[in-house]
Amino acid sequence: MTDLFSTSSIIANAKYYSNASDFFQSFNDPWDKVRGQILKLETRQTYKECGNISYEALQDGNYELALQLLPQVRAEDDELYRALLNKKVDFFRCRPIVRPISEYLRWEIECYKLNERMGERIYFSEHNDLFDKYALHDFMVFDRFRAMIHDYNFEGDIQGGWVISDIQLIDKLITLFSIIKASAVDYSQFQI
Repeated sequence: MTDLFSTSSIIANAKYYSNASDFFQSFNDPWDKVRGQILKLETRQTYKECGNISYEALQDGNYELALQLLPQVRAEDDELYRALLNKKVDFFRCRPIVRPISEYLRWEIECYKLNERMGERIYFSEHNDLFDKYALHDFMVFDRFRAMIHDYNFEGDIQGGWVISDIQLIDKLITLFSIIKASAVDYSQFQI
């Protein structure tokens, strides 16, 4: 697959936001302007979600409470999902799976069920060399006008991220996402 580029090479000259708050603030424009498609690639098996009361219950070992709190936590995104549905924007998410499945991912699958009800389509693939060589960062692509590449530390804390506006680089991310998705299955069909 010599025509693939790693996310590390794509971010080499990109604008970097050195803190999570500034990085997430830069999402406002893409969310507003997207008209056709959002692609989201996740690469990690666990993330830290400080401030998320459902996640914090999970961390405290109370899985049942974590599940009970999910609808309340996810409701924060309902307006965004409704806006995407009204604009008829397709929202696709892919992620690799490493066995054994982490407790975090079991919890996140429950989050995905709520996202799916709001129109998101989620796909899982077995972890493979694409994630070791090319998909080294999480990213989101909004149509072909903007890409956001996330910078997580080893523990799964978001540190900031890169913003890409160069269409040639965005096309490289779209190609990488498409190849990963081509070997993925709907998350509900994945045998956990």
